[in-house]
Amino acid sequence: MDTTTRPKSAPKTVQAARALLVLVGLGHLVIPAVMGAREDALRDQIAAQHPDFGAAEIARSADAAVLSGAVFHGLLLLLCVLLVVRLATGRPWTRRLTTVSQLLSVVFGFFSWSSSPMFHAVIPVAAVAQLAVVVLVWTPRPSKDFFAKR
Repeated sequence: MDTTTRPKSAPKTVQAARALLVLVGLGHLVIPAVMGAREDALRDQIAAQHPDFGAAEIARSADAAVLSGAVFHGLLLLLCVLLVVRLATGRPWTRRLTTVSQLLSVVFGFFSWSSSPMFHAVIPVAAVAQLAVVVLVWTPRPSKDFFAKR
């Protein structure tokens, strides 16, 4: 076998990273749905954080939070889908994009943590999965070989 070519299929480490990205993507699908379903709880949180807001301003803030959450998480969902599909190609740019996007998502999780307790149980789990994806595409020898330039 020529050692300068990539294996035909992704190694188990990359397959595991892809599976974790599917789970992370599902989280990005569920979060806006939960925000929309629990908009009353979101309004209560906004009212507690901003006692000077009137009912209309609280409602607008909650609506804006749900809409911006849907757009933001929708984009991250699409990115996860792209990465799940493209990581299997072994192209180095897919590993770099995966790394940057997942590390930024961990950072964004800190923002979500500080803005609302609604997802405190989920944020650490998602962060561990995202960090595991990064480790899986960079650390194990099969992953390194798979993404090595020709």
